[in-house]
Amino acid sequence: MPPALIDPTTAAPTTAAPTASQPAASTQTPIPTKQPASTITPTPIPVVCSPLAVQPLDKLDQIVTQPFIMPRVLLDDTYSEDGHHGLDLGYYTRDGKPFNGTPVLAAIAGKISAVIIDRPPYGNMIMIETAFDGIPAYLITRQNIPPGNSLYTLYAHMQNVKGFTLWQGITCGQQLGETGSTGLTGGHHLHFETRWGPSGSTFPKMAFYRADQTPEEAENYKRWRNSRQFRLFDPLELLNP
Repeated sequence: MPPALIDPTTAAPTTAAPTASQPAASTQTPIPTKQPASTITPTPIPVVCSPLAVQPLDKLDQIVTQPFIMPRVLLDDTYSEDGHHGLDLGYYTRDGKPFNGTPVLAAIAGKISAVIIDRPPYGNMIMIETAFDGIPAYLITRQNIPPGNSLYTLYAHMQNVKGFTLWQGITCGQQLGETGSTGLTGGHHLHFETRWGPSGSTFPKMAFYRADQTPEEAENYKRWRNSRQFRLFDPLELLNP
């Protein structure tokens, strides 16, 4: 018999159509990406130093010659000139060494806000501003200091004051001068004041109780001492953590 005829239009293909090959599954273990090390620097805890060389903080109460006494608040909401606005530290001799000429040190880091030379009542005086983030937490709590305010520390009646300028940075324990008896004082001692108030305040000139005081000197004195823009408190609150 003759072979059967095949219709090419209906005949099934004799070979399978090619199919796309599937990629082989990966057998590699992914390598974790290394995270960069943290660069955050922790905020240092504020340090408080003794304002007098060779006199540690826990011994200062033994050399107080006149304690802090809060002045009266007058009807116009200003401080009076009575009381004692700071803490006086001194002695004649101690451990065989005279008090006069003892190095005066910064009690806390900050920047210079006043350098007054030979003007009453403070004589040779330096004031340091410490910004809010540099104030010890215990003092912020005790005084209820609002954010944005600064701490101000004042060192008076000194001699041999170092050559500082406004806004100059100061470290805790840095020498400011030496104890003396400049200004209105009856003897050698360090007068130390503490207040908190508006940040960024400076006092380029300050004087009072003198016939030759200028209006600027008197205004700065009243602003610092009497206005209550700067809230006065016992320096031992700072010096006794």
